[in-house]
Amino acid sequence: MLRVVPLAAGWLLPRGPSVPRFSRVRAWPLGHGGLRPWRAGSAEAGRRSVLKTPKGTRDHPPAYTALRDRLLAAVVTCFKRHGAAAIDTPVLELRETLMGKYGEEAKLIYELQDQGGELLALRYDLTVPFARYLAMNKITNMKRYHIAKVYRRDNPATTRGRYREFYQCDFDIAGQFDPMIPDAECLKIVHEILSDLQLGDFLIKVNDRRILNGIFAVCGIPESKFVTVCCTVDKLDKVPWEEVRGEMVGEKGLSPEAADHIGEYVQLHGGLELIERLLQDPKLSQNKLAKEGLGDMKLLFEYLTLFGITGKISFDLSLARGLDYYTGVIFEAVLLQQENEHVEEPVSVGSVAGGGRYDELVGMFDPKGRKVPCVGVSIGIERIFSILEQRMKASGEKVRTTETQVLVATPHKHLLAARLKLISELWGAGIKAEMLYKKDPKLLKQLQYCEDTGIPLAAIVGEQELTDGVVKLRDVATRVEGTRDYSPKQMAIRERVFNAIISCFKRHGAEVIDTPVFELKETLTGKYGEDSKLIYDLKDQGGELLSLRYDLTVPFARYLAMNKITNIKRYHIAKVYRRDNPAMTRGRYREFYQCDFDIAGQFDPMIPDAECLKIVHEILSDLQLGDFLIKVNDRRILDGMFAVCGVPDSKFRTICSSVDKLDKVPWEEVRGEMVGEKGLSPEAADHIGEYVQLHGGLELIERLLQDPKLSQNKLAKEGLGDMKLLFEYLTLFGITGKISFDLSLARGLDYYTGVIFEAVLLQQENEHVEEPVSVGSVAGGGRYDGLVGMFDPKGRKVPCVGVSIGIERIFSILEQRVEASEEKIRTTETQVLVASAQKKLLEERLKLIAELWDAGIKAEVLYKKNPKLLNQLQYCEDTGIPLVAIVGEQELKDGVVKLRVVATREEVNVRRESLVEEIRMRTSHP
Repeated sequence: MLRVVPLAAGWLLPRGPSVPRFSRVRAWPLGHGGLRPWRAGSAEAGRRSVLKTPKGTRDHPPAYTALRDRLLAAVVTCFKRHGAAAIDTPVLELRETLMGKYGEEAKLIYELQDQGGELLALRYDLTVPFARYLAMNKITNMKRYHIAKVYRRDNPATTRGRYREFYQCDFDIAGQFDPMIPDAECLKIVHEILSDLQLGDFLIKVNDRRILNGIFAVCGIPESKFVTVCCTVDKLDKVPWEEVRGEMVGEKGLSPEAADHIGEYVQLHGGLELIERLLQDPKLSQNKLAKEGLGDMKLLFEYLTLFGITGKISFDLSLARGLDYYTGVIFEAVLLQQENEHVEEPVSVGSVAGGGRYDELVGMFDPKGRKVPCVGVSIGIERIFSILEQRMKASGEKVRTTETQVLVATPHKHLLAARLKLISELWGAGIKAEMLYKKDPKLLKQLQYCEDTGIPLAAIVGEQELTDGVVKLRDVATRVEGTRDYSPKQMAIRERVFNAIISCFKRHGAEVIDTPVFELKETLTGKYGEDSKLIYDLKDQGGELLSLRYDLTVPFARYLAMNKITNIKRYHIAKVYRRDNPAMTRGRYREFYQCDFDIAGQFDPMIPDAECLKIVHEILSDLQLGDFLIKVNDRRILDGMFAVCGVPDSKFRTICSSVDKLDKVPWEEVRGEMVGEKGLSPEAADHIGEYVQLHGGLELIERLLQDPKLSQNKLAKEGLGDMKLLFEYLTLFGITGKISFDLSLARGLDYYTGVIFEAVLLQQENEHVEEPVSVGSVAGGGRYDGLVGMFDPKGRKVPCVGVSIGIERIFSILEQRVEASEEKIRTTETQVLVASAQKKLLEERLKLIAELWDAGIKAEVLYKKNPKLLNQLQYCEDTGIPLVAIVGEQELKDGVVKLRVVATREEVNVRRESLVEEIRMRTSHP
């Protein structure tokens, strides 16, 4: 279907006080910087970098990253529906934080090489860092989720979803609450996620550490053998009882009678009936721990019955996971497989979630040993991902890797300007749009690109359409004529910023990839010049020599060469690591995020470069950080300028370092350094000064093209020609008002091969100063056409241009604004709190909240049997929950729910069957 539509002629943050002035930071989190060029004849020329990832790690290409993001989004949606706030903790922890928490598995911890200073290790899981976070911040009440990578020196089995670097998706409830209500919610979450993902039939096994300890005690097992016997019991899901019994007697030294007695219990599984039977067991009923555990298990099943999920729950006395870690309820979810129609009971094909109660871990970190009761669940995301990957391969399903809505196309030649104008309008309106980086692409190729990438619409502008003021919209599918911890508050700010940046990247048609946090040491060696000393090396514990990634650009270049990719538009947002001197108040960390957008491929000149600058302009405008300026220059212009000024080739780098200081110190100081320290003649320095103090726009470019010396230098002439073309495209994008051609910009000179750029925030110091001053760099990038060739065995190059957003500097600015304005930041997305006005209505609250969760409503309930109404309403005010659904005896009789608007205190009775729609209507945002 072809439609003709008329041709048309943010994300907001609170404004705070002016941002304090920042000094420029050299080694803070901007990518695309600090690489040493590879030159023929150098040491690197004869030795190519190795093309592989460390054992047990993998890159995630766009198709699989898209699948993973889809999976993680489903998990996060569930966590948010249950009122959880997100936190983040460093990948690096002090070694002593992790040691002594994992028993025999401590040998699997990755330790960093002792390079002086603190002894560090990579986190092994998310639970110990969470316990440290609670104790360190004296938090006694919290519902949090955390999705991040963890690291284990295990024997990888990647086909079964077992890696050395993998994601954990944790949901935990910390605090002193009435028993079994939080535990029941964790099991409800597991049930929801596995149901939503449609992985097949599943079963959630539950047990309790106290019941296990009670069983061992009544069976006559010495307490010293509890852990070792438990490890044997834990094998019952893999081997038959006869083998388990043989190990107990033959290896563990148990008497045959004791082993048989244990066997009478641990082969039992069932539901509420089994719990009732064990409560009457003559021996277990006399054991205090077992009696407590069975009492809580009965209560748990009563709550799970109210949630309507007991059909997928099995009380299984053989479950013993994490016995030396947990203190109460433990559980594990397994996928089931019906082997054939004659087998009545399905068998387990793998664990996909697990968790339990751990009430003592926080006390291990608290100086006074104060405990914080906790219960949590971890979703086995890698196992699930492996299953979905196999399904995708088997089905041949094509996964869209971008969210582009429309391709801007032309059917005739000489219409590039019209395409650029139209796509700029679409980007400005928030439409996710792409175009081909060719001046005159054939229409068939443009439509084929849409089909190949799944773009649903093509907006076609031809000469007739321009005359008529319309755009031809084509439906492609039918072919009928588009390191620090982050507290919940900080995470909420960070997620807003990330969402704005990712929305922009997706609007421009980028697909996402991921690469391992650690690379082979030789992959990184020789790429960063003097900054190589800032690389974190992992301790040599046998096997491969590894290092933590220093930026996202070198791994991207390795990824391109390794996978023989010559054309991609990608974004990557992830943490990088540098052994730098941190300045946390200025947004400089040793562990920090980079947000990179890169275009790789052979295209017509300056079109991709112009889009990168448009992206910077869009993001900084959307974030409303204040006035900004994007400085641009070109390496070839700099090289040509130094040449005509009489600077020897051997001094280009060192003189460039001096020029790069012009944004911090006056020209007189820079000149003094060139002459006094760098050995340049005063005449050459003065000649350089005539150029590097120039900045302007198209007029300056035209003037320099007529310069009698620069116009005779081949490199400078090429660079100025491309700079003129770049400004022409930027004019069509309508952003030249924020662009300055600045000859003093020299960032990453030893890394880039063409255009370079840097965005700075400006601050008007006082009303008498006409020209604003820079208060800090917030984005940078440029063209680097030689890097991929350093990894390719035949030295084949892939031209690349990219930008990195200085996210940590932006976080620091926004956090200061929020603190200064005392704005209250919501850390959860909960829409409604289910409350009761009278006692003995817990069952009704749980029934109602289960209905809301199942309908996709984000809801919470207080974990008290009989909470006071005032406390429930105060909780809403404190956390920003907008609505309260109140159930009382009268409401139950009338079949209604009283819905209270917290802000206005308005109350209205809503029929129970209409409650979901009413909540959605009142909490939807236009």
